[in-house]
Amino acid sequence: MHFQKTSRRGVLAIGGGAAATLALASCATRSAQSGRLSGRSRNLVRTMDLSGAVLLARGDQIEFAESYGLADRASGRRNTVDTKFNLASVSKMFTAICIMQLVEAGALSLGDTIARHLPGYPNYAAAKNVTIAHLLMHRSGIGNYWQGMADLKGPYPENHSDYLPLFAHIPLEHEPGSAFSYSNGGYIVLGLVIEAVTGRSYYDHVRHAVFERAGMADTDNWRVDEEVSNRAIAYMRSEEKPGEWIDCSSRLEARGSAAGSAYSTVGDLHRFALALTRNRLLGSEMTKAFLQGRSDTPLGKYGYGIVEQDLNGTRLLGHSGGHYGVAGELMIFPDTDTIFVVLTNGDVDGYWATEALVHEMIAGPTDDTRNYRFTQQLIDVTVSKGIEAGISASRRSDGSRKAREGVVDLAGFKYIHRSRNSAGIDLLKLNRVLHPESDYAVYRLADGLRVTGQTRAALDMYHAYLERVPGDAEAEAHIDILSRE
Repeated sequence: MHFQKTSRRGVLAIGGGAAATLALASCATRSAQSGRLSGRSRNLVRTMDLSGAVLLARGDQIEFAESYGLADRASGRRNTVDTKFNLASVSKMFTAICIMQLVEAGALSLGDTIARHLPGYPNYAAAKNVTIAHLLMHRSGIGNYWQGMADLKGPYPENHSDYLPLFAHIPLEHEPGSAFSYSNGGYIVLGLVIEAVTGRSYYDHVRHAVFERAGMADTDNWRVDEEVSNRAIAYMRSEEKPGEWIDCSSRLEARGSAAGSAYSTVGDLHRFALALTRNRLLGSEMTKAFLQGRSDTPLGKYGYGIVEQDLNGTRLLGHSGGHYGVAGELMIFPDTDTIFVVLTNGDVDGYWATEALVHEMIAGPTDDTRNYRFTQQLIDVTVSKGIEAGISASRRSDGSRKAREGVVDLAGFKYIHRSRNSAGIDLLKLNRVLHPESDYAVYRLADGLRVTGQTRAALDMYHAYLERVPGDAEAEAHIDILSRE
């Protein structure tokens, strides 16, 4: 199995009886939840460098809101509950709402093809066969623009039409409607449809149709280089220079788009959730249609721009998002009118841990959270007792639990970042044992050995990787450099 080495960004890449047992109407229970969230979040600052803000609300009553870490590491400016964070794909929901409003107004139909509204769209097969519903649900077959962005020689796109040369020429991945394939390019096309139908820019329209109507005064698609008060800078741990943090601003898109990367606050996302569920953005019937999962995916049912999950009989609606130094999610639990928001500007492990905590707190343990806890147990055993203890602990499992490769990988480089090289390498070795078919685990172990100065072992591991993935240019480049040291 080959892999994309941008996986740290890609790993983000969404019952009445159960509701009764949650007893969220109890003030004591809500207080206990807030206390648990506070204690665990503060612990995550120490263990996983959690940097961001979280909010828990029951309806319009905010029960817990707190911020952690630094918005700007250079100046020492701290995050607050009013800090503006990059949303990545969370803001796809804003685009979807705009489309559903236009459907509600009769300006377009979910069955309309791209060609109906964009007659000059450069890919004939897509224009003729892809519908608005396909685009909303990521069933269009239209690809992504990440490789085009990576190869871009000139400036980043300024307008939605500027994105088309980066992906529109790519052949459809599958027949429209036949499969789910997450497509940022598809949401760019939705942005162009909004512009064609309304006669104004996507940015002006979403500001009026969503942000102003929902009372989201601290939300917009600001440019990365624009002066914006109290905005968080996105950071990741440096792997090439352990101990340092990388400002990821230059790796983000120059400006948010219909595909994502607006900026917002935890409070504004709470206001958005209230406006949505109270039918202030769409009429009641269209709201009901929007708040429904439709297409099965590994993360739940993807609807018209929102994801629906079933957690032990408890419905969860919302959307997550991730990019370099960005991870966050809006969670709406409609059975109990509970809203949770987490927005972060650090590495993704703090977000993963927060997500698992909230799922368990609201709905109880699930297979996903049990796998996450199992993975953390293996990490803890390996760090405290060594690689053999970690392997033994994994083999004592009854097979019902699966260790998450990305979680172990990021933990390995976190320990290297903290100058605990032996523990970090042990975790990367553990990942190779846990996932013997993964080329990624082999490559990442080679990287870990290289950045910790173990040149001979790193060379051997890069060669082992090339036996599995011949011709990989990055691995060959590392071998060339290491061989000359």
